Amino acid sequence: MKRILSIISISVIAIAAQAQSLKQFFIDTPDSIQPYIKKLDREALLLSADSSKDTCCTMNITYGGNISITHLNHDLIVFHPSNTLTQEYAALPTEGDSVFCVISTYKGPEGESDVKIYDKNWTLVSKLDLTDKAKLIRPDSISETRFEEIVHTQEIKMTLASIDKKDSKQLNIEFSMPLMSSDEKKSFLPTILQTNLKWDGKTFN
Repeated sequence: MKRILSIISISVIAIAAQAQSLKQFFIDTPDSIQPYIKKLDREALLLSADSSKDTCCTMNITYGGNISITHLNHDLIVFHPSNTLTQEYAALPTEGDSVFCVISTYKGPEGESDVKIYDKNWTLVSKLDLTDKAKLIRPDSISETRFEEIVHTQEIKMTLASIDKKDSKQLNIEFSMPLMSSDEKKSFLPTILQTNLKWDGKTFN
């Protein structure tokens, strides 16, 4: 019985340490990545957060905008520093200390994601190029000739990326539609296939 309680206690401590580590990493975001959000504001957000709510917390900041957190647990924080930017912070296990994935998705108006891996001191470990991993498929409703035409029109390759909310070790990516007319988007939408990449301890594959 004592042994079981010891194992449970160690597990609880480990989870708490990981949670604190991700929160501290979020709080310590450098000004170069979040130039308009003060460290005190990020701390205040976390203190007021209720992870059981769809929007965990929201706050008005000095320059007139709203910031919010819409997902918060021990290994994932989804932060919205503006209406046009979403940042996802995920703690990822490695053989040594955990590393952290930061996904910045900009909408202007179409979305494009930037995916980087950092160590706990915010030293850049790697930047992921996802354009070759995103995929298009031809649905039965589109002929091969039309499908080739659609693919060839996509000269600007933009990708959307997001950490899976049920599995923080999974990265979901898909093509973002460049600026198109409504009719073109309807033609292009059925060709988009979500690709799921798994964290292998070093990168997403």
